[in-house]
Amino acid sequence: MGSAEKRLNILFLGQCLQYGYEGLSRYDTFPHHAATILKAQFPTLRLKFDFKFLHHPTGLKAILKHRLAVTKPDIVLISLPAMFAATSWRVNMIYQIAPEIVDAARSFRRMVEARAKGASAHFAAAGKLFDSAFSVQPPLGLDEYERLIEEALAYCDRTNSCRVVLMGPGRFNEDTNEDYAIHNSELWSSVNNMILRVGARRNVPVVNAQDSLAEHGGEVFIANNHRFSQLGHEVVGREVANVLASQLAILNLRGRDARA
Repeated sequence: MGSAEKRLNILFLGQCLQYGYEGLSRYDTFPHHAATILKAQFPTLRLKFDFKFLHHPTGLKAILKHRLAVTKPDIVLISLPAMFAATSWRVNMIYQIAPEIVDAARSFRRMVEARAKGASAHFAAAGKLFDSAFSVQPPLGLDEYERLIEEALAYCDRTNSCRVVLMGPGRFNEDTNEDYAIHNSELWSSVNNMILRVGARRNVPVVNAQDSLAEHGGEVFIANNHRFSQLGHEVVGREVANVLASQLAILNLRGRDARA
């Protein structure tokens, strides 16, 4: 197989920052900026980028287990924001425990709806059952947050099926008007430092978005919010690309060695 045919899959697990929101297209988010940079930097690689939602760290191990089995990514970047430690979070418990069941049910429902008239109402009701199984998770303590990350990384180590990159929270926006239960820059720094410790202990690379954004002012945020502005996404995207490039270089080198 020639090097031009080598394909590597990169999975982004994250929240709204990677999907876009009002005023910012998903194509202007940091994963897409990183993808553009990486495709130019590695023209001989066929890079495929996948994006999945991480609803809450309590389901991190389950969603990783599901994604590693289904899409088999070579690299997984896991975004771990401070918001899970700052506020209560409404999560779908079935998806947290068994995401493969929800995915299978939704796929089956779409297939039947496409083929049988009159089935829509029946399967819509079944879909609502899955979608209504919600629970409110209280703010995570840092020790619990760390334990959940460690548990997920230990699973990846055992399977040895992909390379993992962690990404901590961005910088705290002092001008935000969001009403979090614990609302201060110290918490954001504490979560970021915890993720850096886990990365160092596990020998897992970490995207330090907080440090990258520290060189800029409030222009890296949208007004009165923690979400990144277009500039913020560009800044973080460059840092993500730098970290992922080192992992792609390792995988590409191993591929060449295997063909030698």
